[in-house]
Amino acid sequence: MSDVFCPDMDADLNPEVSAAGFQLGVSLSSVMKLIGPVAWYEDNSEIHELLGKNSGWIGVKKKSGCQGNDAVNLTFKNSCVQLVFEQREILYQIVVGGAYSGAFAGVRVGDDLLALQTDFEIDFNDMDDEFLILDKGEYISGISFVTDHRASLLHSPNQIIKHISVHDWRFR
Repeated sequence: MSDVFCPDMDADLNPEVSAAGFQLGVSLSSVMKLIGPVAWYEDNSEIHELLGKNSGWIGVKKKSGCQGNDAVNLTFKNSCVQLVFEQREILYQIVVGGAYSGAFAGVRVGDDLLALQTDFEIDFNDMDDEFLILDKGEYISGISFVTDHRASLLHSPNQIIKHISVHDWRFR
């Protein structure tokens, strides 16, 4: 697979805008033209094993949300970059993890979650097991952080960032 399109693994994370060289709000068809060949699978329990060995792009078609809308996830190299599309086939979420080295406010995947406290307040969203950040009491929309413990800082004060989501729910 020498012709595998590689995302920009060093790109900064811009809430509600971009990550990994991809812009939120673009169409699935334009992303497909850019990345080239994708190995397609249906969502099932065996997909996690495939993702762990993946060296290119894997596409997964599945049902999502309460209404069971069609969703497409395009995943690069063991979940380093995941692009998420729903029924409208518009990119609304980019999730980075693993070897991704781009940052938001100097904080990267693999850093201690508390590194965010230098500039922000941290709030645990127990509905989605993720952390949101606030600046001067206002939530910063379009970014969230998933850790190794996925628990409140009260229950687990030492947590490492495993994934960062850049999203714009308006595109869902």
